This record gives sequence, structure tokens and C-alpha cells, in this order.
Amino acid sequence: METDFLTLEWIALALSLPVVYVAWHEYAARNTRDAKLLAGVGAGGLLLSAVGFTF
Repeated sequence: METDFLTLEWIALALSLPVVYVAWHEYAARNTRDAKLLAGVGAGGLLLSAVGFTF
């Protein structure tokens, strides 16, 4: 089975992991408003990626 790295699933995963990392840093800096926003966007990207890998 050949893995294509330019699919929507891999792109969503590649973009959401740094966003979750930045959300963690914002939370550590006690900037909870931005941390919640970034965590929501990152979780949405991870969810999109998971749904894409399932189908």
C-alpha cells in the first residue's frame, strides 16, 4: 500500500499539531483566551484528520 503525503488527512495533521503546540505554550503563559481558541482550532484539525483516515 502506497502512502500519499499530499492528501487532506496528512495536511490537516501537519497543520494542527503545531497549532496544538502553540496552544500549550499560550496556556503555560497564562493566556487562556488565546489558548482556548488555538486548542479548538487544533482539535478541529485533528478531528478532520481522524475522520479522513477512517474513510
